[in-house]
Parts: sequence; structure tokens; C-alpha cells
Amino acid sequence: MYDTPMVDDPVLERLDSALLGLRRFVSPELARPRISHAGGDIELSTMLVVDAIARSAPGEVSVRLVADLLQVAPSTASRLVERAVQAGMVAGGTSEHDPRRRVLHLTSDGRRLQRAALRHRTQRLASATADWSRDDLAQFADLLDRFARTVHPLPSDRTDS
Repeated sequence: MYDTPMVDDPVLERLDSALLGLRRFVSPELARPRISHAGGDIELSTMLVVDAIARSAPGEVSVRLVADLLQVAPSTASRLVERAVQAGMVAGGTSEHDPRRRVLHLTSDGRRLQRAALRHRTQRLASATADWSRDDLAQFADLLDRFARTVHPLPSDRTDS
């Protein structure tokens, strides 16, 4: 299946197992492609687009930036953004710097969705780590952030841009 030789390391195997298990913690919605919000169903892809736009650094957010943040092709990001626009969570506008360029921003519904989803996720994290010390939690956050940025550098972290 893969051409990569297996590394016989029990610590890496524990890490691999933990990461596979976390997939369901981070995105239990993966089992169902829609999320209920404000009396309607929102596609998971729309939630991912909303989150990407909300977490972007201040400035103009483009479809290309959304593609980078979601680790998808620009054509895929374009389709996902269009779904988010149709759902009323994202609106497009014209760049102040380049009138040919489309920029994205969250609508008020998109901001409400992002806040509700973040609140839900952080409540789950608080519950799962309720018996952890603040120092352990901070160290875990630092290490996980470092790992995530190594695996997938944010556009602002890259030196090749």
C-alpha cells in the first residue's frame, strides 16, 4: 500500500494511534456530512470554510488563502466557498487593492456559526481535560501547536511564500 518503510518505534506507534483516535474527537461530524445550526443543516465543508476565514490573519481573505488553510486545491476551495456563500455564511466582495480580486468575509450568520462551533469544541476540550493541571494543558497546547505547524505550516509561517 505504501512504499515508506515502517519505523519500529513504540512511542511513534502510540502517537499514531492517538492521532487516529483524535480524528473522531475533533470532527465527530465526519460521520454525518451536515451539522445542525439555527434550525437548519450546514455542511461540514461550510463550517470548515467559516472557521478558516475566522482564523485568518487580519486583512483580505481570498479563495487561495482558504485553499491553503484547508489544504485543498484552489478549485476545490472555490466550490466550498460557493457553498458557504449559498448557505449565507460567507459573502464576497472586491479587493481594495485589486478590483479583479474577490475577497471573502463572514456574514453575521457566519460569525454566529463560528462562535457556536468554537464554544462547542472548547467545552468538549474543557470536559476532556478537566483533571489536567493548567501547566499540563499549556504544555500540551504548545506541543500540539508545534506539531501542527510542522506538519502543515500556516501561510504566515512559510518561508517559501
